[in-house]
Amino acid sequence: MKSMVDGKILDLMPYQPGKPLEEVQGEFNLKKVVKLASNENPFPPPAKVVKAIQDEIASLRLYPDTDSYFLRKRIAEYQGVGIGNIIMGSGSVELIKMIVKVFLKPGERVLTAKSTFPMFKVAAIENGGRQAIIEADMDGDYGYDLDRMYDMMDSTVKIIFIANPNNPTGTMLPRDKLLDFIRSVPGDRIIVLDNDYQEYVSDSDKHVDGIKLALNRKNIIVLRTFSKIYGLAGLRVGYGIANEESISYLSRVRAPFNLTRVGQQAALASLESDDFKKRSAELNQKNREALFNRLSELGMRPVPTHANFILFFPGRDIDEVNGGLLRQGVVIRPLRAFGVPDGMRVTVGFEEDICFFIESLRRVLERIS
Repeated sequence: MKSMVDGKILDLMPYQPGKPLEEVQGEFNLKKVVKLASNENPFPPPAKVVKAIQDEIASLRLYPDTDSYFLRKRIAEYQGVGIGNIIMGSGSVELIKMIVKVFLKPGERVLTAKSTFPMFKVAAIENGGRQAIIEADMDGDYGYDLDRMYDMMDSTVKIIFIANPNNPTGTMLPRDKLLDFIRSVPGDRIIVLDNDYQEYVSDSDKHVDGIKLALNRKNIIVLRTFSKIYGLAGLRVGYGIANEESISYLSRVRAPFNLTRVGQQAALASLESDDFKKRSAELNQKNREALFNRLSELGMRPVPTHANFILFFPGRDIDEVNGGLLRQGVVIRPLRAFGVPDGMRVTVGFEEDICFFIESLRRVLERIS
C-alpha cells in the first residue's frame, strides 16, 4: 500500500490536537478534567448565538448557502470592506491550504518561522514536498525574526506566512518592524497575515490588522477566525480578506458547501455580540496576568504573551510532566510538533481552572523532583 501513496504525503505527520476531555476522563477514571490545551474560549456561546443554532436545526435537511452570501456581506460591513474582499473557510486551516494550492507553483517555496502554526508547513509539503518549506529560526524572545526571514527570501520563495500574535509562542511583532518588512517584500510574493488571536491583543495600536494593506496591495491576505474569541471552535468558521482578484482565484478551489448552515448562522449572530467579545477579552487579560505570575513563581519561565495562552518551559522531561498532569486531570499542550520540544502551552481559562492547573503542576513537579 505504501508504494501507492504520493511521496509528499509520506513526509507528513497527522496533526495532533490536545487530548479530548472525555478520553482523559475515561482513561484515568477521573471525576474532574480541565482542558487547557487548544486555546478555546472558556465561555459558552451567548444566548443569541445559541438561539440562532437552535432555529437552524429544522433546516438541516437542506444544503447550506455555498457562497455564505449573508455572512460574507455582514463580515464586509463589520470590517469596512467589500463583499468581494471576503472568502470563507472551514477554519483558517482550509484557507491556508487554499492559498498554497492556488499560488504555489512547482519549484516555488513557502517561508515561515520554525516555532509557529504547523499547518503552514503541512500545506507546503502537501503541495510541493519537503523541499517546498523554509523555516527561519525564532529570535531570542521566541518571536518571528523578520531580518533572518528577509535574508532567506531567495527567488524561489512565493508565499510568506506570519502568525501575529504567533501560535504557540504568543509573541507579537512590533508594528513598525512588520510594516517595514511588508514594504520590503517584492509585490510578486504573497504575504499571509494569520491574525486569529488579534482580539486578545490589549493594545491594538501596536498590532497590524493588515486589512487596509490587503485592499491596497494585491499580495496581502489576512486570515481571521470565529474559533477563538467568538467561542465557535466546534463549528469551524474562518475567513480571509484580500483584494477581489485574489479572492476570485481562491474561490476556484474552495469546496462547495464548505460552511454548514449552523456555522453560518452562529457566526452571523456572533457579529451582533460585541458584549460577549469584550467580556471574553477582559477575562483573558485579567487571568492571563495571574497565570503568568503563578508560572513565574514556580520557575516555569513563561513567555510574555498577547494571546489567550502562555508558552512556558518546565525544565523537566516534557513527557513526564505531561503524563503527570493528565493523571491529575489537566490537559495542556506539549509543543514538540510546534518546534518547541522543551516547551508547553497552556490556555488561559477561568480562575478556578487556572488554580486547578497550577496546583496539579505543583504536585507533578514535586513528584518529579
